[in-house]
Amino acid sequence: MESPLSIGCCAGEADLAVLQRLPGLDFVELPVTRALMSDAAAFEQLAGRFVGGRLAARAANVFLPAELRVVGPEASLDRLSEYTVTALDRARRLGVEVLVFGSGRSRSVPAGFAHERALDQFESAVRAVHEEASARGVTLAIEPLHAEETNLLTSVAEAAAFIRDRDLAGVRLTADLWHMRCADEDLSALAGASDLVAHAHVAAAERWAPGQAPDEIVDFLGHLRAAGYGGGCSIECRWTDFAAEVGGAVARVRAAAAAAGWSTA
Repeated sequence: MESPLSIGCCAGEADLAVLQRLPGLDFVELPVTRALMSDAAAFEQLAGRFVGGRLAARAANVFLPAELRVVGPEASLDRLSEYTVTALDRARRLGVEVLVFGSGRSRSVPAGFAHERALDQFESAVRAVHEEASARGVTLAIEPLHAEETNLLTSVAEAAAFIRDRDLAGVRLTADLWHMRCADEDLSALAGASDLVAHAHVAAAERWAPGQAPDEIVDFLGHLRAAGYGGGCSIECRWTDFAAEVGGAVARVRAAAAAAGWSTA
């Protein structure tokens, strides 16, 4: 029997009190820069909140700070590696299984810098992070971002081709409904990347919380299910009132999963 879709929410430490008692939510997706890379004492306090807790910290996003450049003349593999080791050691302690590599500003190609050279640099960065991630049992999943956030890998199809053309074995993708729609990318692209998609993000129109605006979540989840997807799906959106809206957002995504044919058992 097909497993139910695991539903998560991108959130910070301040949101955990609400999420820990929220029915229907399976996991939390934490920001690396603002949560995992806090000072040692703050991280220990965060880790303690997941010991014996109902929710798992199954995924992490917001990987790199903007100033830690991975492409362009300021790119440094040494600085990236040092940061990555700490981030992934902490991620593993929390039980993180998927590291989402979005970080649009960190990977944006500066004006006048050769795009192909930037792709080579990004390949080196991805290989370095993947090596550390795989050693800890964490899947690295590149997130295509729309053109207002980066100018490097702005569609699922482009990111999938990048992984395949450069033989980045073991590296996967995050499919984000909002970014796909901003890029006007057809959802059929998910079928072409079916072997690579390891994680997903959803939001309603204009990136509002599900339940607060029209959405295409049923269609998106239907395409993922048809492609044989077996990962989790996080809500990543903007909130007007997190505590008031998050319950309805989770309920909307769970209902959309059922409408798309996922098991609700």
